[in-house]
Amino acid sequence: MDGRPRLLLSIDFEDWHQLVHRRLGFSEWDRPHAALDRQTAYLLDLLDELGARATFFLLGMSVARHRELVGEIVRRGHEPACHGYAHARVYDQTPDELRADLERAVEAIADASGERPVAYRAPAFSINRRTPWAYDVLVEAGFRYDSSQYDSPRVPDRIGDIPPEPYRLGELWELPVTGGGSYWRVLPPRNLRDLAVVYFHPYEFGPRLQAELPHGASRKQRLAAAKVVAWRNAGRSLVERRLRHVARTHRLVSYHQAYGDIDRLYGTRSRSLSEEGVLV
Repeated sequence: MDGRPRLLLSIDFEDWHQLVHRRLGFSEWDRPHAALDRQTAYLLDLLDELGARATFFLLGMSVARHRELVGEIVRRGHEPACHGYAHARVYDQTPDELRADLERAVEAIADASGERPVAYRAPAFSINRRTPWAYDVLVEAGFRYDSSQYDSPRVPDRIGDIPPEPYRLGELWELPVTGGGSYWRVLPPRNLRDLAVVYFHPYEFGPRLQAELPHGASRKQRLAAAKVVAWRNAGRSLVERRLRHVARTHRLVSYHQAYGDIDRLYGTRSRSLSEEGVLV
């Protein structure tokens, strides 16, 4: 039996160009881009090489434009999970808007993958002190696991005293994120214990990013896109290199592969949120 500690590997599946184009104000920002297919194919081959399985948090609007790619993700043995539909931050939505977004996303994911997702991650880790009601909405929608907590200063009004281990909030398990993503381009991974959660995006792997902009893009938009591209390409090769290194010391597994052990190991660890938005 492989005695290496396990890391829960998660991928936020989203079309980087769509999100950048929306931020820059292009009218046809939701047009799909072939780069996502190339990036995901590269990542899937890498995960096969490393003997890794991952939970893919699928963005509904990307699923709708890349159905065959989602099918390939599942055929390769990875778990489909939900990242919402329109990448709207939870704290910018009402409970009814979140319900509608979840319903639309779940329908798209189940239709493309053949599986109904049981795990959710909020876009930009946006379940915070202002939105404790989001957990009730997730339970009502049939989710059993959430992975939206990340102790990052980039999350406004983030919930306080988040532990590094899984914990239960009523009927919902929270699997907090430890690291990965852009942080691995700056700092080496550290403090990776058994069942820690790491996350990445397809656009962090493969050839360097290039901005695909419409012909009518303004000078200001092109400059803003160039800054984003420069940031995303800085230290880019370190992400794959460090993931390969970690794969030698840890087993990279999907959430699905660990659900039973999470319940067995942490089943008595129940927390609640105080009125101040701190875990107690």
